[in-house]
Amino acid sequence: MQKKPNQPARPPMQKASGTISKPAAPAQMQRAPAPPPKPMITAVERQQLKEQRRTAPPTLMKGMPVAPVSAAPAANEALQAETGRFNALQGQIMLTSINDDLEDIEGAINALPANVENLRARGYVFKNYLEKKVETLATQWRDLRPRVQSAIRTQSQSLQTDATSVQNTLNRGALAGAALTSLESKVSAATRNLQGMYDTLDDNVNQTQQQVDDISWTLQQAEQASFGFLATEAPVEAVPANWKKPDDKDGVDGVLFLTDQRLIFEQKEEVATKKVLFITTEKQKLQSLQWEVPVAQIEQAAGSKKGLMGKDDYLTLTCGSAAPFRTAEIHLKGETGEAWQGFVGRVKSGEVAKERTVPIDAKAAEAVANAPKKCPTCGATITQTILRGQAEITCEFCGSKIRL
Repeated sequence: MQKKPNQPARPPMQKASGTISKPAAPAQMQRAPAPPPKPMITAVERQQLKEQRRTAPPTLMKGMPVAPVSAAPAANEALQAETGRFNALQGQIMLTSINDDLEDIEGAINALPANVENLRARGYVFKNYLEKKVETLATQWRDLRPRVQSAIRTQSQSLQTDATSVQNTLNRGALAGAALTSLESKVSAATRNLQGMYDTLDDNVNQTQQQVDDISWTLQQAEQASFGFLATEAPVEAVPANWKKPDDKDGVDGVLFLTDQRLIFEQKEEVATKKVLFITTEKQKLQSLQWEVPVAQIEQAAGSKKGLMGKDDYLTLTCGSAAPFRTAEIHLKGETGEAWQGFVGRVKSGEVAKERTVPIDAKAAEAVANAPKKCPTCGATITQTILRGQAEITCEFCGSKIRL
């Protein structure tokens, strides 16, 4: 069955133009073309590669002495077992995974400045600490890398000396015994110690990169949105979500946007339009604005865990009388309800405005401050929230257009 575009329970908040239009971009996004970011894998991909390096089975490395199996009789299982253990240590003795980690960190840090600059050029005006954070990471890395490389050389030389002794013993057809066990312990200890020198910095690099990834995704969704942003309005966060629309058992899949003025839900999903024997053969993409709420109208945003074993993240909204609904429940996909409770709270309190890289447009702020308190036509008190960038509002009592 085709799933029709959902409509909010009440008409959406009146926007500046009275209709939903899609400008080229918010005012903050109208800048010079963004510089192309340097190629950089995502934070998730970096973490996966790091884990693979640390858990991958050992491989033989060229240039290291390899104890030949023929050095011992085939029946001598103990000697063959020790030979196998020694061969498995070769890549670790060379500390190959450590050097790979260093190259990965170097590449990630070098890519961060251009990627942050790209976010700014695309119009992201929050998290003003990113530039300083990237600069600090680069400074710390310039100081740390030579020390790690020096430690690698020292550890590698010591390990290779011990490895040569074990190799010579095995080549004579004798068991290395305690010497091999000691070498294995030293290799493990050296690897742990070296990783400990840079793991904290690498965690900070990956956490910063994750922030860049999240912002880039938010901007991509904003650039593809079916609705328009108000002049001077800027996106703060976005997340894939499912709005638990009343009387819709499946809910509505889409994107939840948080700007510095509104919380917005846009439907963005593919629904089956034709099925043959319960198999979907045709689909239709649905993308439309479902509702928008001024942050000032949100009385409470509460994050929670629900579902099987409490694995699903939810955000529950309680809104004022001027909002299109009193309550709404949203299933977040990829971020926690607790985090979004904090995001909404920081926008509502004005804390997020302190992270702006450019100030709020003074004329737009002045227009809101000087907006009429009563309708000039019918004299009714204006109760709706007036947002920066609105050119006019509609009186909810008489329907007159009021210029701001």
